[in-house]
Amino acid sequence: MDDQTFIEYLHVKKSIDDRSLNRAVWDALVASMPPSSCDQPWQVLEIGSGIATMIQRLVDWDFLHYAHYVALDVSTTILGEGWHWLNNWAHQRGFEALRGDHTLRIVDRDHEIWVDFVAEDLNGWLTTSSPEGVYDLLIAHAFLDLINLEETLPKVLCCLKKGGLFYFTINFDGLTVFEPPCEEALDEKILSLYHRTMEMRMVGGKLSAGAFSGRRLLRAVKQAGGELLRAGASDWVVHSVEGKYPPGEDRFLRFLLQMIEEALKCSSEIEESQLRAWIEYRKAQIERGDLILITHQLDLLGRRKGTP
Repeated sequence: MDDQTFIEYLHVKKSIDDRSLNRAVWDALVASMPPSSCDQPWQVLEIGSGIATMIQRLVDWDFLHYAHYVALDVSTTILGEGWHWLNNWAHQRGFEALRGDHTLRIVDRDHEIWVDFVAEDLNGWLTTSSPEGVYDLLIAHAFLDLINLEETLPKVLCCLKKGGLFYFTINFDGLTVFEPPCEEALDEKILSLYHRTMEMRMVGGKLSAGAFSGRRLLRAVKQAGGELLRAGASDWVVHSVEGKYPPGEDRFLRFLLQMIEEALKCSSEIEESQLRAWIEYRKAQIERGDLILITHQLDLLGRRKGTP
């Protein structure tokens, strides 16, 4: 999936993420963060920030008011979309938006949020910027399956001040279900092969957290110097109502089918014609409003060990 297609995917999945985020974990985050002010803004780091939907969410949900926010992503194209999209959203909401080449300052009577858009690989940024002990809050949304937890998670948590909080959301945990079934054995084969491609994904010569990143994070946090405060499911459940999907969610389902097809098109374990027939069957279900998706994921809230 190229950057432009991925940008469209990130746009259409926002509403699904909004309703899927675990509210008990969210409430624990809200209760655990100290107050912010113009004189004492939060220092926030988001890794894998994409098109800045998390920033909008944090403002819309009355959480983020005064902050210096670093939005880190490897793709300049995706970050550029985030800059433009967040700027337009801020104007629509009545904020004053002060623009720099790679920055955005969002201001009104109750908000002053400086956003720095940083286009850099996470490991390279950790090496060159040496950001140890800087941040009050660390966010990773649908991202940590792409890193090697053993090597990278300790470095990421060290970005936090001692006692600083991490909020890790939409971490895939090994279950994708399409209903109604096509052929049960074929469904199982295709989805198992799809999950295996995640398990085989390499980053920096090492395996990423993969298809079971949610449960692996539960174990890895402690080993990386963190303490888990709350965890809960953030499953996607996508379905139609009276034959119609909520706006954009039929496109989301098609994007997911595209990801599966691209992941398996070179697999020697399934015939191309068989995969293509399965994809077309699922697309026809979307057209009729019949396809239901269930995807199991986990949200985690925790803190870096140590006394502030």
